[in-house]
Amino acid sequence: MAIDALNSRIYKSGVKESVATAKNVAQDPKGNVASKETVSKFGSDSVVLTNTAQILTKGTQKAKESSGVDSAKVEKLKNAIKDGSYKIDYESVANKLIDSEDELSSIFG
Repeated sequence: MAIDALNSRIYKSGVKESVATAKNVAQDPKGNVASKETVSKFGSDSVVLTNTAQILTKGTQKAKESSGVDSAKVEKLKNAIKDGSYKIDYESVANKLIDSEDELSSIFG
């Protein structure tokens, strides 16, 4: 059995099929499926992830391992602030604040 975490399936009754009850080889939105050879090689009790799910898993792992900080960019900004060459676009900042407020108002308004 192959499982694609990105592909949701819904039974005719409207109940969403869970990973635990999936009976078919999964197919992602791009049409990629686990090959019959792969399924038969591992047997019917095995789980085979589609290419999309494998790529998502690798990307998630890289994100977890990353600090999330671009050190080179931070240093560049620090130096620009120190030497006075960093310029703030006040109009752009103000517009983004207004846009953010508008978005929050539409959500919680």
